[in-house]
Amino acid sequence: MKHVLFVLSAFLFFGGCKNQDYLNVNYIKNQKEYTEKIKLDFISKNGDIISPYIDSVKFGYLDSLSFPDNNPDNQQSNITYKPLDFNKKIEPCSPEYYAAYTIYNIQKDLDYYNRLFDNKIDFNSQKEYRNIAIVFGNTPLLSQPKIFCFKENSKPEPSLFYHEMGHRAFWYLQDDLGVKFGGLTIIHMGLLEYFNISLNNSPIEVDEDPNHPGLFMRDASRMYKYPLDSTYTLRYTFERLKKAYKEELKDPDSDISKYLAACYSSYDDYILDNIYDNHYGGMVLASTLWRIRENLGQEKTDNLVAKTILELNQFMEMRETYYNGDLNSLSKNIDWHDVYYGLIRKDKELYEGHDVNIIENEFKKTGYPAHEIVI
Repeated sequence: MKHVLFVLSAFLFFGGCKNQDYLNVNYIKNQKEYTEKIKLDFISKNGDIISPYIDSVKFGYLDSLSFPDNNPDNQQSNITYKPLDFNKKIEPCSPEYYAAYTIYNIQKDLDYYNRLFDNKIDFNSQKEYRNIAIVFGNTPLLSQPKIFCFKENSKPEPSLFYHEMGHRAFWYLQDDLGVKFGGLTIIHMGLLEYFNISLNNSPIEVDEDPNHPGLFMRDASRMYKYPLDSTYTLRYTFERLKKAYKEELKDPDSDISKYLAACYSSYDDYILDNIYDNHYGGMVLASTLWRIRENLGQEKTDNLVAKTILELNQFMEMRETYYNGDLNSLSKNIDWHDVYYGLIRKDKELYEGHDVNIIENEFKKTGYPAHEIVI
């Protein structure tokens, strides 16, 4: 399914950490402020980054954006670079502060995926992400797995890092392990978003612009119903952006003006009205899995979902044995019923089927036609 992909480009630089072993970071979670003490064991006394996943970091100021050929997925960034200096004490909201917290969360999230998927995801094969950038700018929503944009003096949100690393994990599952998601579909995104909120231990998944609080917030504690309605379409998403950025859009040279112009140039009326925004659409499945997690706990649910994903292709090939409806009407890619059937099969295999009723009930609450599946 075609989707809106927010992208940003940059390069990297690295520095060293001297005489500082820990850093207190003020961050946002569940729309509240917390403080976390992180260990700076990934920066050596000589100024090198010591990480199994990251080689270097560079910092810069985002001056402007452009979109060649009016393609929103082809973003060019003009950045003024400044050196990072870890030889002095890291001050709150300094470039080094955001860089350290970014590295810390990247390592935390990739370690999480390695544990869940039995090291089957080879993150180090994704060499383009071994060099990351920290950028100060007015468009934090344009962060991506190797570029992290922050509004200066803002408080970071761990869910931003988990979301971007989730993309890396699921691209590998699809492209290298061959799971037949068929692109960034709503099922692909729903499973990805589940792991984001599970690691964050919060139903709120945020990819947010601090200038417009709540605009991009997705809350899995809400009841997202199936089937999806028109509020999940790309047109609805763009209308929300236009309303939120009303003042910025008065300037045709603003970053958001150029981005939306590229989107409207690339997507015709059919796409805008008939294609779902997969980030919001994915919350239908993610919220269902979150409710299952509330019943079964994180460890059990995470394991159940991960093991199901690794066998989704097999479950997809078994549709004629469990699906009561018209097989010809089904998507050629992984869909909700493959996930649903797979969760039940894996629960019977791993946990003697103790949780089948919970899985079934939560899918039915969402509105999935679970009666069509023979279990």
